Amino acid sequence: MPFNIFSKTPKPEPPEMTGLIKISGCDNPKRCGDIIFIHGLGGNARGTWHPEERQDDDNFWLTWLAQERPDLGIWSFGYNAEAFEWKGSTMPLFDRASNLQAYLEVNHIGNYPIIFIVHSMGGLLIKEMLRNAQTFQKTAVIEQTKGIVFLSTPHTGSHLANLVDKISIVARTTVSVDELKAHLPQLRQLNEWYRQNVDYLQIATKVYFETRPTKGFLVVDPDSANPAIKDVQPTPTDDDHISITKPKSTNNLVYMGVSQFIQQTLTNLIIVEQPTPTIKENKSSIICENPDGQVPLKSPFYIERPEDERKCYESILQPGALIRIKAPQKMGKTSLISRIFDHSKQKGYHTVSLNLWSKENFTDLNKFLQGFCAILSDKLELEEQIDKYWSKRLPSQINCTNYLKKYLLKNIDAPVVLGLDDIDQIFPYTEIAQAFFALLRTWHENGKNEEIWQKLRLVIAHSQEVYISLNVNQSPFNVGLSVEIGEFNATQIKELVERHKLNWSDTQIEQLRGMVDGHPYLLRTALYQIATGNLTLEQFLKVAPTDEGLYRGFLRPYLSLLEEDESLKRAMQKVINSDIPVQLESAQSFKLRSLGLIEFKGNKVQCPCNLYRLYFRERLSQ
Repeated sequence: MPFNIFSKTPKPEPPEMTGLIKISGCDNPKRCGDIIFIHGLGGNARGTWHPEERQDDDNFWLTWLAQERPDLGIWSFGYNAEAFEWKGSTMPLFDRASNLQAYLEVNHIGNYPIIFIVHSMGGLLIKEMLRNAQTFQKTAVIEQTKGIVFLSTPHTGSHLANLVDKISIVARTTVSVDELKAHLPQLRQLNEWYRQNVDYLQIATKVYFETRPTKGFLVVDPDSANPAIKDVQPTPTDDDHISITKPKSTNNLVYMGVSQFIQQTLTNLIIVEQPTPTIKENKSSIICENPDGQVPLKSPFYIERPEDERKCYESILQPGALIRIKAPQKMGKTSLISRIFDHSKQKGYHTVSLNLWSKENFTDLNKFLQGFCAILSDKLELEEQIDKYWSKRLPSQINCTNYLKKYLLKNIDAPVVLGLDDIDQIFPYTEIAQAFFALLRTWHENGKNEEIWQKLRLVIAHSQEVYISLNVNQSPFNVGLSVEIGEFNATQIKELVERHKLNWSDTQIEQLRGMVDGHPYLLRTALYQIATGNLTLEQFLKVAPTDEGLYRGFLRPYLSLLEEDESLKRAMQKVINSDIPVQLESAQSFKLRSLGLIEFKGNKVQCPCNLYRLYFRERLSQ
């Protein structure tokens, strides 16, 4: 247990729990990168990261990450670092860093991009290892280290280490505790080295820190947890020093943040060499790109929808424009918005993407609108002046409108394109939704008559049907340009296969299409895994509709939603148990279509692909 000085004498750590421990994907020669976890004082290569500190159970977040990203190698470094000599041996930080470097070398770490996830003293260890690698010109690890996530790392030392040192009257402390004392010059020097070199080394940094005491003590305070890296804002968690390493589910803040950090940080580019039948050195290469998230602007895997894009590009140039993009999850809404933004920037427009959809923003309309204005000011690099323009005697909507009109729009020299993605997350909060949507409609209408409002161009995207009650004259969902993104057609699917350098027959392409239809994310996920050699088409088709397949994380939320809504569950059962289109009630049809689980055939509906049919048929019948 990290930094736990109050527990009983622990059992000796099993020999196999020291060194670099393979968790998943470590022997895959075509993996896209290595994720290495490093525990802190008194920790364990597996127990530190397990919610119940078990070493014999695979249900913990390292394996959850492996299921999300089977294209990565997941490792955990175990080492002896006890607080008291009677608990076990330890070695100085410099020596342990050299020891870690040796383990990395013998395991060929440095051939792929690396991200380190480090807790407490583990963060000091990784910084010392990188400094040593730079000093002794160990270039492979230095060049391949792309990111570090620090979990409650005492960059300037821990006051608890000072307390533990006082306990040494009755029990001698180890060198590891000595090296963790608050304000120790060596730690300040180490952190200064990291601060000065992190940009040069191009290492992305993410920081989380504890806010709850452990056994009555805050082990690492917020100041010490902050490495003071430019543009890196430490994130507080509702954890203590021990629980911060033990997410209990994939909905945990740390888990989701680390997963997102990995996705954003890794270039996710892997060169897959295609063997040729000739003896000549004539190798063709595929650059494969992880399908999660937005498709990058310059990506060769972005399949254009020429008609939709043309309309959007033309519309956004119109004064007071409003574009509405609707599609189920992971169909390409965010990727289209990014291209509208890019087109707008080329015209000299400002672009702002806002995401205000966290629950704490929905407690009060006034708070929500002030937050909206504050973030918009920050994105436009204008000083926030809400107090000046917010009158206590006027309704919040009028204050918000005045702030935009009299301050923000007045002080920008070009139109601003405001992107509001996933706007349906506001739907459950009826009062705020009705007021905010009425504002969007009002601002759009103002643009028809007032020049200053013509600077504001709106792009909103949502997945669900608009089920909240809105006055027809106060809704932004019945004006402007409507764009509904659909599945890829046969030609687009074939083009996507070819861009992955897969020389498939029409039969093979139809087999893939039969399983996942033209769903962009499902297609790209399958093609990515097949092109990188992790799966064959035959293996994919066999496991796709099972929990062993690629889509478990994608499908389970839909399964939970169906199980919670009995009428929706019965409607879906009717669809998947029929080989011909069926008639459903209107509300059920539109809700299932919003989720992307059905498609319309005239006034009837049907299941769009075998993936949904096979997966839900087995589970909804239980």
